[in-house]
Amino acid sequence: MKSFYSIFYIEPEPVSEEKISVGLFLNADKKPVFDYSEEKLKVASKIVGSETTDSLQRILRNIKKKTESLSDNDKQAEAFDVKPFSESYFRYLNNYSNNLITYSDPAKNHGDFTLADYKELFRLLVDKKYGIEEEEEESFKTLVKKKINSSVIREKMDVFYKVPKKSVETIYRDHIVDYIGVNGSIISGNTVDMKSSPYNLENKFHLFKSLATGLFKLSHKLNLKEEGKHVVFYNEPEGDKNKDLLHGVLKDSSSPLILKHWEEFEEEAHWVANKPITKFSEKI
Repeated sequence: MKSFYSIFYIEPEPVSEEKISVGLFLNADKKPVFDYSEEKLKVASKIVGSETTDSLQRILRNIKKKTESLSDNDKQAEAFDVKPFSESYFRYLNNYSNNLITYSDPAKNHGDFTLADYKELFRLLVDKKYGIEEEEEESFKTLVKKKINSSVIREKMDVFYKVPKKSVETIYRDHIVDYIGVNGSIISGNTVDMKSSPYNLENKFHLFKSLATGLFKLSHKLNLKEEGKHVVFYNEPEGDKNKDLLHGVLKDSSSPLILKHWEEFEEEAHWVANKPITKFSEKI
């Protein structure tokens, strides 16, 4: 039997017959290989929504595992010489994906392919950047550190400071804040990367609230004039779940947190520059 390939597609709107190629299956050298494009899925998420994309990614990941297990099984490899096997396997894939994924007919995509052709085929048919290592984009965490370390905030406040749990009764372990100082009240701030998982983000916001509440109580114990403020800077959220989460946090009138977009950091640094602020470690 000749080698064959099949392109896997997402159909955002079946009525429109538009397709997004996201994966490629190749049967060559009596071995199956499959992979999918993370980048194409990210683009697709803006069209079909993050929940559907999560389901699609789980399906594609499982197909990849299934294919790898078949490829590693020497006894199974010969089954790809039997024509009904390919048909039944693709029928299984269609049922398993609940029609979220379609694929091109492998019977029409025969050729003299080898496994060594896979990468070039993937680049040609699915994602031209496949397998090409690109320089990693600077992470939000790295960007924040650079910005704070080069600002006036570093001169006047403790930065990336570990607040001890013995001083703040509402936290169960020492917690690092991006900056903290005292000016008649305790002033602190953190940043949160809204491209993280929704579960981790929800936990972070709860932790920030506990920390801010504890710092307010500490202000009262120290007879400071005001409760102070805890600012949380955020970047643009990624995915519908994170957008909904941020919307809920912004609408929470009971929260002690002050939410600001990361673009407002310079404005906050300017405010700090014009205030007589003492480092938290020197005052407490």
